[in-house]
Amino acid sequence: MKMKKRTGKTRILALCLTAALSITLFSGCGSSSGSESSASGSSSSGGTGGVKDEVVAVLKAEPSNIDPHGNTELVAMTTQVQIFETLVTKDQEGNIVPCLAESWEQIDDTTIRFKLRDDVYFHNGEKLTAEDVVFSIQRATEKPSSAAIFAAFDPENTKVVSELEVDVATYNPFAAVFNYLASTRGEIVSKKAVEEMGDDQFGRSPVGTGPFVFDNWTTGTSITLKRNDNYWGEKPAYSTLTLKFITETANRALEIESGNADIVLDPDTSDLERLAATDGLQVVSGDSYGMSYIGFSMDDEILSNVKVRQALSLALDLESLVPSVYGEYASPAESVMPSTIFAYTSQGAHEYNVEQAKQLLAEAGYPDGLTLTLNLPNSSEQQNIGVIAQNMWKEIGVTAEIVTASTSEVIASGRRGDNQIVIMAATYSTGDPGHALADFDTRSDGFLRPNDTHIDELLDKGNATYDETERAAVYAELQQYIYDQCYMIGVANKMVNYVITDKVQNFYCDPGDIPSFAGVVVTE
Repeated sequence: MKMKKRTGKTRILALCLTAALSITLFSGCGSSSGSESSASGSSSSGGTGGVKDEVVAVLKAEPSNIDPHGNTELVAMTTQVQIFETLVTKDQEGNIVPCLAESWEQIDDTTIRFKLRDDVYFHNGEKLTAEDVVFSIQRATEKPSSAAIFAAFDPENTKVVSELEVDVATYNPFAAVFNYLASTRGEIVSKKAVEEMGDDQFGRSPVGTGPFVFDNWTTGTSITLKRNDNYWGEKPAYSTLTLKFITETANRALEIESGNADIVLDPDTSDLERLAATDGLQVVSGDSYGMSYIGFSMDDEILSNVKVRQALSLALDLESLVPSVYGEYASPAESVMPSTIFAYTSQGAHEYNVEQAKQLLAEAGYPDGLTLTLNLPNSSEQQNIGVIAQNMWKEIGVTAEIVTASTSEVIASGRRGDNQIVIMAATYSTGDPGHALADFDTRSDGFLRPNDTHIDELLDKGNATYDETERAAVYAELQQYIYDQCYMIGVANKMVNYVITDKVQNFYCDPGDIPSFAGVVVTE
């Protein structure tokens, strides 16, 4: 994984985990101790005094809920990973290691038997049992926000064997099964808590097994978590984790500059050089499993024409757009999934050709141009991409009328097929190509789903292929096919960026952009 470090006045630390998804590095699941190091191997943060009893992290938005099966938002997943745990996780080298399951065996091509730890209790005092695991996996296959990711799992044949043994089944041989079980969608919820509370209340006051217990949610302001003093693994060094919601990027930066936060997630890339040069602050950056992209509604009469999509693609100068939005913290995309994902293949540098774009529009029946709606979430990143794309499309006679809404609203309208064009940023925290390309599955509710069953066939083939070389070849073919059909325009391969104070120790940059705060120590 590429690392990024600056010396002199500008100090940028880069230490990214090679693990493919959000993992609890500190506590029971894949423990890791010792302070963070910079790329040169020196200690990343100082501080020799006492330890703060509260850690404050700033998120870019308020979650709609914090139910592992109830949302698709990174801010929600970042909150969830502090509260919930999975059967298995990954260590820093990306190897599958035990978490809530202490061991497992492959029963047949589609069934894995897991043996659970005997010392794990939910935050409501109930012991973790196989019933909770079966309930969680079945729930993940049913809920709209998680069903596409867990579509390979067979809920009816996922069964309790004994109190601490469970058979997890898939419909077909599934090469990526452990990657998915280790993702936030694989987090285990308390069956009793969900049934007693109902989905809505559970999403506002969740019950997990992790190192932090949900304490309070002040709408519009913050979520407070408390240390789980009954945690089965190593407990956090501090008692309170406060997650603030600040949507304005300038205000997020101000929060840490003024000493009111220890960690800021999703800083604006235009602020990073200044923040890195600020005394007492550090910027932690690294490659990610994320990218920004432009998606189209295949249900739309205009955009279902491949020549229109190709024209819009050719009209974009990504070599100028990407640096304008991200500075040096991203690179122009050359495929339809991030360059860090297994089986990634480049389709070559993005082609920019205004005259050819105009010709394709004319061939599609729009010689005088056309007007389209561009749906954007209220994020400065997507807003900036949208404005630049809007201006570039004017050069070929396309008027893009921008409509802005919250991320969750844009996702919901996309699932209904209401978005003509959308600009989004996605992070595929499993690190698996089947996940990165799942939104193209015609059987899913993702808003990139084209009416093209050839994609489904290749997705199924990739999921069922265990040999890595053969599997990579399937996904290479699929990427090329999606790229040629222009079902999506990849914009940028992004880096993950965080701002921390010099007093923060043991913070690791997660390529899935879902960091755990359980191992963090902040000195006074």
